Amino acid sequence: MKIHLILVRIQFIIRFVVFSISVLLSLSSSASQQVTADRTSGTVVTHIRNLIAPQAKSELLSGVILIARGNHIIFQEAYGFASWELRVPNTFSTRFGIASITKSMTGTLVDLLVRAGRFDLNTPVEKYIPGFPKGPKGGVPTIGQLLLHSSGVPHRITTDKDETQVLHTTDIVERVKRAGLMFEPGSQRAYSSAGYTCLARVIEIIEKKPFESVLAERIFLPAGMASAMSETGQRLMPRRALSHRLGAENKKVVVKTTPYKDLRFLTGAGADYTTAEDLLHFVQAIHDGTFGAELWKQTFNGDATTWQSWTGRTNGFESSVDVLPAENLVFVFLSNLQSAANWQAREQIQRILAGQDPTVIPFPPPVAEQFEEPESLVGSYGSAEITLVDGKLFRGDNELYPIDGKKYYTPASGSILQFRRDSTGKTNALVTISGSGRETVLLRSAN
Repeated sequence: MKIHLILVRIQFIIRFVVFSISVLLSLSSSASQQVTADRTSGTVVTHIRNLIAPQAKSELLSGVILIARGNHIIFQEAYGFASWELRVPNTFSTRFGIASITKSMTGTLVDLLVRAGRFDLNTPVEKYIPGFPKGPKGGVPTIGQLLLHSSGVPHRITTDKDETQVLHTTDIVERVKRAGLMFEPGSQRAYSSAGYTCLARVIEIIEKKPFESVLAERIFLPAGMASAMSETGQRLMPRRALSHRLGAENKKVVVKTTPYKDLRFLTGAGADYTTAEDLLHFVQAIHDGTFGAELWKQTFNGDATTWQSWTGRTNGFESSVDVLPAENLVFVFLSNLQSAANWQAREQIQRILAGQDPTVIPFPPPVAEQFEEPESLVGSYGSAEITLVDGKLFRGDNELYPIDGKKYYTPASGSILQFRRDSTGKTNALVTISGSGRETVLLRSAN
């Protein structure tokens, strides 16, 4: 491939995968000096503390919030506990699972390797992984299509039981081979974590070493991410936060543990842990050209007055990195408690940082008496699966509890659910009202 074509393709890929890294172009060192008194005074700190305090006190929020302007940290506080059972507090040095933010690092790594001539994005995956599946019409997926989520590889191909075991990239590749592709490569896009793990396997084959070693050498070390680590399973990881979720018990909303998972099944896609400060270092390294000045010059594209974001969520961990280029702001939020308070606080902190008045974060509604037989609700509703675990209703990994109005609340997301019944009394649809008020109706699948 000619150099010009390589650069054009890299530009397109990075815009799509790395949350338009280009928005960071405006985070220049000189811009860090353009700080207005009100934005660095105690006013912003006070507003954020007042916003967060009720949620943290009510045990609805746990993690670390970091805000920087340029290279200067203007706010950093820790909340809740790395272990809620042992009451070990979260600190600035606590490592959190960053879930799909891992993909931004994998995307950056791919770009480095392409520019180093290690492989071509148009190369079929089967060149490195013999027997890799073809599309329904015989189309051959490429490395670039894995990167762009257009290969047809399913998103998740593991069961809950699988995810408690040690699964390496080779294990996920074999499952992809058995599962096949969902559509003809390049014909559409569908988010795929398994596709990124296949991409990680390609990198292992090319570099002849484990993916986590390549990531550490080429991303963590150059960026100064001293605390970043890949999943260690049951081997101890110092300062690792345990993951938690919200649920209901004795008519109260309480913190609960999440099931154990070994995140190596998400290698390249969501298996990394790090601190909030290390994520800031990653952003700064991109800005400073650590991963290539030529790439940096090409990637500027976007509205500098709009927040640009990476986000991730897996098994109780939630993570976000938001950048507001016009104000030279980087806002990192890492949590080990899946809670609606996370996205609600994130939204309001963005308002505070943009000079707008925040609104109070609502508390979860009270737990009501169960008003219908939970067993009658279990089943598939379009893409949603309702299950009953230990007497509790779940949608996927999220527990539901009954509230007034014959509805249910999901404390992990802030969504309200209601089950509709036909004239015979049989449940035939699930109605979900998101935290933003958007209503979605999913019909129950035939048994």
